[in-house]
Amino acid sequence: MDLHGKVAVITGGGRGIGRQIALDLAASGCRTVVAARSEAELDEVAAAIARTGGQALTVCADLSEAAAVDRLADEAIREFGAIDILINNAGIIIPKPLLETTDEEWYETFAINVDALFKLSKRALADMKRRRAGYIVNLSSTVALGVPAHLAAYGASKCAVAGLSEALYETGKEFGVKVSTVYPGITDTRMVRDIGVASAPADWMLPEDISNCVLFLLRTSERCVVRELVPWSTGYDKI
Repeated sequence: MDLHGKVAVITGGGRGIGRQIALDLAASGCRTVVAARSEAELDEVAAAIARTGGQALTVCADLSEAAAVDRLADEAIREFGAIDILINNAGIIIPKPLLETTDEEWYETFAINVDALFKLSKRALADMKRRRAGYIVNLSSTVALGVPAHLAAYGASKCAVAGLSEALYETGKEFGVKVSTVYPGITDTRMVRDIGVASAPADWMLPEDISNCVLFLLRTSERCVVRELVPWSTGYDKI
């Protein structure tokens, strides 16, 4: 895909992996729509994109709310006329074992990590179907490949992301839309640091490493699609 001029929506774009993807897509010529819950973080991302001559629309939204998901899609299409690329990156971690996880924590995790992805992907897919082109990239996690006991809700939600990606792939391929799933290993983000991982950050990947993987997927030939990509840290890779 030629990225120049494409409209890319990035959720969880205020910091970490999402922020880096937004910066790199803007630098590649995309018109970016960056969503996050923090207005201050969005202002910083927009300023960083503007400094490189890029174009960004920021949308402050709590994607656990269905109305916020619809508003994000509406604003992207109203501003730029289409959604060419959707990066479903928004996510939260509540580091608790299953028996200590409350119903509210479970529902909140799935609302952001899965439900928002489902709703936003449906909106984007409908727009992409009309034009018979587009790309959806979903961020799962290597945690989905072996869920640790202390990350019950997060791990289950990332397994759900992987399954939903398969459904989106099977749907989108009928009208020329690509869908890929990226399973990042441990990456140096504030979210990972906040859960108190014992290993040293020097052993972790950086957001740039995951962003490079996403851009690799988007730039593949129209003749092929890489359905799954699993970037592992070459150092310690266990949350």
